[in-house]
Amino acid sequence: MIVKTSDQVSRFTWLKRFPIPRNFNVTPESRIQAGRTWPAPSGATRTKAFDIYRYDPDSGDNPRLDKFHVDLDDCGPMVLDALIWIKNKVDPTLTFRRSCREGVCGSCSMTMDGTNWLACTSALPWGAPSDWAQPNAARDTG
Repeated sequence: MIVKTSDQVSRFTWLKRFPIPRNFNVTPESRIQAGRTWPAPSGATRTKAFDIYRYDPDSGDNPRLDKFHVDLDDCGPMVLDALIWIKNKVDPTLTFRRSCREGVCGSCSMTMDGTNWLACTSALPWGAPSDWAQPNAARDTG
């Protein structure tokens, strides 16, 4: 069933996820492509891979997912710490917003593994081999 209005959804349902059709009128210029893979640091024993959404509208290229391998022994326990580690040690062109680092201002909000959350209050997930982060669609990231 395709839901067209909120009247079709039970009023007792607080959160529903609706699948998006495969061909959702996305133009070829907007399709996300595989990006660059940055290798794990030499000598790192515990690493975690992050797929990070990258887009440069000035280049004319499609959006891409770059894969970064973070040394967990060399960065802090939060997702924001991993992003700062990537920016300082791997790719200085990575750009993101941050301010208070205490979960108060909300400037580091992003979508991580399909859930909107703050990067400063999200602990690095240890179980999954790879995670992804992208700008939060609920706010203007420009």
